[in-house]
Amino acid sequence: MLYTRRGCRMSPGVSRCYELQPDPYDYTQRKSIRICLFTNVENAGELRAKLRTGDLDAALVRAELVLEPFLFLAAAEKAVYQYAHNRMSTRSLAAELIYSLSPSRNISDSLNTFGVAENSKTILAAVFDDEKGSKMKKLAKQIKGQAVHLNFLRNVANLKLIKRIYKINDPSITLENIDEEILTRLVSKEYIS
Repeated sequence: MLYTRRGCRMSPGVSRCYELQPDPYDYTQRKSIRICLFTNVENAGELRAKLRTGDLDAALVRAELVLEPFLFLAAAEKAVYQYAHNRMSTRSLAAELIYSLSPSRNISDSLNTFGVAENSKTILAAVFDDEKGSKMKKLAKQIKGQAVHLNFLRNVANLKLIKRIYKINDPSITLENIDEEILTRLVSKEYIS
């Protein structure tokens, strides 16, 4: 896994661009992803409708279900790998990213759980192949909300809901080590029946 942060052309520090390369020896798999966190979103239902009709080419995720950017990037890396090897379970790379975040093998449940909901107030937006930031700027104009720094992600994460979705019942799992449990579930979902 290779995560390289690229310079941001939106407001400094608001959106971040990362380079993904699931196989360090195969440069044909290299893709970039730009991520931005939006709070106080007022038009989530409208955005969801645009995603369903194909008017938006982005992954819009319920930010309260993502604990930190590393886990989001791990799911993105997995989606890019599946894309590069023609093994995607969904129809688009953006949908594959959302599916990769889920511990469930049910595509519909995964997209409904992790994708933007009608009443979402915080959204983690991701756009592939947007090194200069033009796609994210265009997307940001359609989101009625405030773009904030990714460091704010932990503040909007709902730990109780995350534990329930990932079926983490062990009381010894804390905020400091829950990311390891989530990552294990993301990586191993194809092997667990």
